[in-house]
Amino acid sequence: TVNPLEFIERIIKVSSNEWDIVLDCYLWSWTTAVACKKLNRNFIGIEINPEYVELAESRLREIDKIKQQRLF
Repeated sequence: TVNPLEFIERIIKVSSNEWDIVLDCYLWSWTTAVACKKLNRNFIGIEINPEYVELAESRLREIDKIKQQRLF
């Protein structure tokens, strides 16, 4: 199921520390990966559908842009 980003962020915050590795075996919408990137966690994700991988890469690039803007 697709979960709201805020919900996944809350789970990641209470179950890991910055720079820990989070494993998501069924990435699908990549919400976990996005949350990890926002919260300075590393992640390992498994996804076999190339369309979802392309979507995910796009979402992760957006997070990188936002984080870069905050640095300047």
